[in-house]
Amino acid sequence: MKLLLVVCPPYRNVEGLLRVAEIVRDALNGSIAALCVRSEIAQKYYSPFSIQLGKVDKEEEKKIFEDITRVLGNDVVKLSRGGELVSQVLDEIEKGNYDMLIYADVDSKLTKKLAEYSHVTTLIYRRGERLSSFLVCTDGSEHSLRAAEFAARLAAPMGATLALLSVARSEEERPRAEEAVKRAREAIAGIYSGKVEDKVEVGGVRETILREGRHHDLLALAPRGLSKIERVVLGHISLHVLEKAESNVLLVR
Repeated sequence: MKLLLVVCPPYRNVEGLLRVAEIVRDALNGSIAALCVRSEIAQKYYSPFSIQLGKVDKEEEKKIFEDITRVLGNDVVKLSRGGELVSQVLDEIEKGNYDMLIYADVDSKLTKKLAEYSHVTTLIYRRGERLSSFLVCTDGSEHSLRAAEFAARLAAPMGATLALLSVARSEEERPRAEEAVKRAREAIAGIYSGKVEDKVEVGGVRETILREGRHHDLLALAPRGLSKIERVVLGHISLHVLEKAESNVLLVR
């Protein structure tokens, strides 16, 4: 599996981001490339003419690449680009045929854009240097089952705990939520052999996911859920959860 790690100014929590990227790479037995993108256009002066202002801080970039090598080793491919961040990242994903994107939530607008436009599984880093506890959200859809399977493949070699969460809007919907958890458990049966916690809650979907997610290192869900006729659950709330969640978020595509 090919992973693309994006680092960009402002460089906050870089050490934690690199440690998590290392854990994910090793768990998935993948290769990783680190892309440093720094916009050379001051945002408040940006215009359609793309006037370039200022100079790139080469020393700062050099220090970041030294940190990347120290944590991830000499085998990591280091890439550097200037320009509009989202377009550069999406272009690199296409050119490099990557399977997964990892980046830190240093700017909420950029985080949302990358999450929306990236077509690969995406991990948004927010906190910590470990991934020891996963919360997987499921509504019984095929998309959410794929999210459960991917999370299980990631959690298994880490020895991370796994909880499956489905939210019913009312007591009448509880059987549907219970069935969703059952399907998710069946989907990961041959992947994850550790203890799985089943969580069926009744209440607001967004609020419940955010509340339960605070107790876990990683919150995994699918950007799309059931069709509209079947009542979309995860599809309508994934971006809201992404914006408000305190934990690291994994969007599985």
